[in-house]
Amino acid sequence: MTTLVSTADGAAIRTGGIGSQYRPFGHHGMYAFFARARLQEPVFFCPEINYWVVTKREDILPMLQDATRFSADIALAPVTPLVSDALAILKAGVGAEPTQVNCDPPKHDRVRQVAGRFLNAKRFQALEPDIRGLARESLDALAGRTEIDLVADLVYEFPARVLFLLMGIPADDAPRIKRWADYRLLITFGELSAEEQRRGAEDMVAHWRYCVELVVDRLHRLQDDYASFLIAHREEVEPALSDNEITSLVFGLLLAGHETTTNLSANALLALLSDRPSWVAICRDPFLIPGAIEEVLRIASSVVCWRRRTREATLVQGVTIPANANVLLALGSANYDATLFPEPGRFDIRRPNAREHVSFGKGAHFCIGAPLARLELKVLLEEIVKRYPQLTLAEGQHVEYIRTIAFRGPKRLIARLV
Repeated sequence: MTTLVSTADGAAIRTGGIGSQYRPFGHHGMYAFFARARLQEPVFFCPEINYWVVTKREDILPMLQDATRFSADIALAPVTPLVSDALAILKAGVGAEPTQVNCDPPKHDRVRQVAGRFLNAKRFQALEPDIRGLARESLDALAGRTEIDLVADLVYEFPARVLFLLMGIPADDAPRIKRWADYRLLITFGELSAEEQRRGAEDMVAHWRYCVELVVDRLHRLQDDYASFLIAHREEVEPALSDNEITSLVFGLLLAGHETTTNLSANALLALLSDRPSWVAICRDPFLIPGAIEEVLRIASSVVCWRRRTREATLVQGVTIPANANVLLALGSANYDATLFPEPGRFDIRRPNAREHVSFGKGAHFCIGAPLARLELKVLLEEIVKRYPQLTLAEGQHVEYIRTIAFRGPKRLIARLV
């Protein structure tokens, strides 16, 4: 059935069954839905969120790489309109400005030029002994237990504690930073009630103030950490990085630097433990782990959709997306391109080209922390298969996913250690 709907800018659009059937916040059945969309209607309008959804890899890649026609400025805009109280709290208390993920060139390139000199593969690799120590410490804490929640007991705080090594943040701050980050994620990408929005806005203000205090401290007392590096090298670009840009970069990393890796780690354990031959294979030969990680990134990405805004009317798959329109790029769908990945729904830890996934994006906005995410998960899996090769998922559990348009990961994952 075709219906007439109006977009936020007043344009009238006819939308068919696919757009009205899409459940942007739900993840069960998502990949099957995208497979149908790629065949029947690869570009469609979703009235629930006022976004055009693009599902084919061949269309998504140019949109990720062309900042001239597709702006990233919408990447962190709340997908669900915020109530006035929440907006007032954020306006009064959060001074963050676009710096990376929601920033276009030339500002994006200028900021990344400095940030990328600190956040790079060489520095990440130097952290491997410390990361391994944190992984072993996390596994030590499970001693004597027979059943655990792999999310809450293992992968929830671990990526944050790794990130803290780069940021000079005390490990004891992990619980509150994770809580703040959870609400930031939901207020940006999820669907919250009015009361939850207000609570989330208050948490974002607390998170921002924490970052302000951290940067003020480093302005007076430089250390060997991210904020200090930005301060020390701020003059190497023109114009120099401002205090607020540095604080905004810290604020951004204190979400992006661990939330996606928590979900990626949980997705990896779910995929590997659900396919026993694959789990046995990496237990017997840990050298298979890097390939397994790439296949997890392809088949069960922790970021399944990302956002862009059209700067001009754009023709995609015979459909005209208007200028200034919201676009949802279905990265998870692009990772199931059958012309590139034969039998895309089959989990294959030996898939030779799994690394061609787009889970970390493409182009200028390619995830700056990708090498760290890969390293963390590699080390964690190596330590788990060494300590608990007999690890199994509890039978009969229903896996519930976080309800957001972008981030995908199980809320709980019950497993038996023996």
